[in-house]
Amino acid sequence: MNDSPRRHRGQHRFLPLRRGHPATLARRALAVVLLLAAAVLAAHPAAAGGEPRAPALAATRDLPLGATLTRSDVKIIQVPRSLRPAGALTDPTAVEGRTLAGLARTGELLSDARLLGPRSAPPGTTTVPVRLADPGVARLLHAGTEVHVVTLDAAEQGDQVLGGAATVLTVVDGAPAARAGPASGDEGPLVLLAVPADDAATLAAVSLAQPLTVTLR
Repeated sequence: MNDSPRRHRGQHRFLPLRRGHPATLARRALAVVLLLAAAVLAAHPAAAGGEPRAPALAATRDLPLGATLTRSDVKIIQVPRSLRPAGALTDPTAVEGRTLAGLARTGELLSDARLLGPRSAPPGTTTVPVRLADPGVARLLHAGTEVHVVTLDAAEQGDQVLGGAATVLTVVDGAPAARAGPASGDEGPLVLLAVPADDAATLAAVSLAQPLTVTLR
């Protein structure tokens, strides 16, 4: 009779637990959640890092209209496919020497529609955009046309030729006027001219204040 309590106590000591320890249950639940998450990511890889990405060229600095691009003006970045424009550029060497048809802000993605033809400003010249007083004259020009730029300021003693010879790089139809002034009252074509580097600043400044035209050489 005296051995019975000890025998019962010994039996209770080796009985298995019917309920799991809370920490053990929490670990098992976490393991199940992680397995389910892994299965979802395996089925949908895009969920691991958001939307699939693709390479595109972006401007490394603010670029003015008519800028002749170099490789340092652009960089390759990875962007979500839905934000990548049609015709997005991916090769920095493809934009070297090309002319930018519009302003571009730092980080802006560049597409083929933002670049003009392969013709670029010759060595020793700078690209200057001008809007001529008579849009009809601009429509007579084409890439490669050699011209002299002439002022039409009535205050001057006759017309004045600005600097040396200029070469038409392209004519941008329907380019919006970027300023208000006597030469920009019409939303006509914008002419990109390659002018000698020494004359570029003068021509750009005069074009802001005076109407301009060109004579064919």
